[in-house]
Amino acid sequence: MKEVRKGSILILIAYVLWGFFPFYWAQLADVASIEIIAYRILLSFITCFFYLVYKKQLYIINIFKNTKVLVRFIVISLLLFVNWFVFIYAVSQGKILDAGMGYYLNPLISILLGIIFLKEKLNKFQIAAFVLATIGIIYYIFSMGAVPYIAITLGITFGLYGLFKKKTKISGIHSMSIETMILTPIAIGILIIVAKNSGLAILSGQVKITIFIILAGIVTLTPLVLFAEATKKIPLIRVGFLQLIAPTIMLFSGLIMGEILTINQIISFSFIWLALILYVISIVKGDINDRKNN
Repeated sequence: MKEVRKGSILILIAYVLWGFFPFYWAQLADVASIEIIAYRILLSFITCFFYLVYKKQLYIINIFKNTKVLVRFIVISLLLFVNWFVFIYAVSQGKILDAGMGYYLNPLISILLGIIFLKEKLNKFQIAAFVLATIGIIYYIFSMGAVPYIAITLGITFGLYGLFKKKTKISGIHSMSIETMILTPIAIGILIIVAKNSGLAILSGQVKITIFIILAGIVTLTPLVLFAEATKKIPLIRVGFLQLIAPTIMLFSGLIMGEILTINQIISFSFIWLALILYVISIVKGDINDRKNN
């Protein structure tokens, strides 16, 4: 039970950090989305590399000798790449609320994946919460009058990312080291092309942009490492429900940054917030019952 609580705290911190991400990436709005992704990958890998050297844990690269594990991490890495790109694109285009809805959709996907592949079960409160969240998402999609590609892509890619991470047995920092190592050749290729065509933003001479780019590695890694550690300690269903916290913060971030909340979005988000409240109640009741049993 202590591991579950520890995992819940770790993932809560990760989701809060992700919720405030729009403020950070908005500072790089003048930089092309694909270039930002390349910096995130490369600088994250460099940060991981120095950590592994310091800890004398470079032996982690031996994992590449296992073809099955390597293929799994290639899939994980590609899911992460797509998710990052779509999110940065959404922020750069002022579509933070759409991105937030994507991360509202993700919990439903994570819960379904947990039920289907990991044989996890929902109690009555969680079933009610799941139904309410589903109604909110469906209402949002139909109220838009168009397919919300950003939301769907973010939801599916991160849901699958969480499922595959759940099945990995290595630590968060080691997992991120492997993922960014796999993606680094792609990142270098992107930066070479950008340098030839328009020049690199990090060399533009703009101090603010340079600083935000340099810190991109640590900013990117921190919540991802917390997320990776947490997914090994708690059920995927809890991962899913608690993730409703991140897009809620993201929603208010978007409002602060000037986006307008429509009546349809308010109705949709209300269902989702009520679902989160019910899930929190289910957790509290579960903890109380566990204490009684102990």
